[in-house]
Amino acid sequence: MTSKTRPWVQIPLSPPLKRQPVFMTGFSFWAYILNRLNRTGGGYLAKDSVNIRLNTALGQNFLKNDRIARKMAEFIDLPVGSTVIEIGVGSGILTRVLLERGFAVVGFELDRRFVEVNHKLEGPACKLIYEDFLKADLGSIPDYVAYVANIPYYITSPIIERIMFEGPRFSSALLMVQKEYAERLTASAGTKEYGVLTVNVNTFATVRELFQVSRSEFIPHPEVDSTVIELRLLERLEELPDRDGYRAFIRHCFSQRRKKLTNNLKSLIDSPDELLLSCGIDTSVRAEELSINQFKKLYSLYTLQREAGHGPENRSDREPGSL
Repeated sequence: MTSKTRPWVQIPLSPPLKRQPVFMTGFSFWAYILNRLNRTGGGYLAKDSVNIRLNTALGQNFLKNDRIARKMAEFIDLPVGSTVIEIGVGSGILTRVLLERGFAVVGFELDRRFVEVNHKLEGPACKLIYEDFLKADLGSIPDYVAYVANIPYYITSPIIERIMFEGPRFSSALLMVQKEYAERLTASAGTKEYGVLTVNVNTFATVRELFQVSRSEFIPHPEVDSTVIELRLLERLEELPDRDGYRAFIRHCFSQRRKKLTNNLKSLIDSPDELLLSCGIDTSVRAEELSINQFKKLYSLYTLQREAGHGPENRSDREPGSL
């Protein structure tokens, strides 16, 4: 997330987890703290709290209270004791809610200043790892987990890509993302929002918008509103074993949105018109007009022709796949 100002924020240290919720439901603990800061010119230091200047580079914006966190947790449909991976623990509000609901939490947080804030949450049911989720070793985490995250907007796509293609298999991923990003994920073919991101994610997962979150729910306020989405992996991923190749192909199809698809495919294959017609696709179509099933069929036939050597010489067969 982004914000024009990055104030000092006073964060209460997490007490040991109790059976009953510690944070006051329906009351903004953060608002109380900031009110005290304002009254004393920023010099007030509460007992059992630390002052932390929010890091612009990390896109830090924190929920005011646990209301949104509890609403997110309600959508986790795993039994008690199941593992939930939290990306971006921050001040631990969502972590605490997950633990209170009986889940085992593996949390990732890049900012080591929060070690002091959250160390009392750690125990047999909670492991907090202070390193970059995008670089962390996920091999020891068992399959069939749930993900939850309030994702910094600038790394939304890399995180979703890692969740879908590199991490353990999951039942659902509940992600708070920028509202405009959610609109791109759920866009329909033929709209301006429909593009590489839409196709590459929806080919491998179902995406559902759950609820909106106002920018006023955060400290400091970001410049845009958020949406909580749910991702669920599709079961038949083996239909496209070459995922990197597929994603690179989709990026190529959308490389020049205003041009016809056949023009974008000329650098990949000798007879793009023939390829489109063999899929029952009009040669005047643009990429944004194709459905996901049409893209899958098109890629399958493209790979057959590529393997038969019908592509231009010296072209790059392989490009790094990404969202």
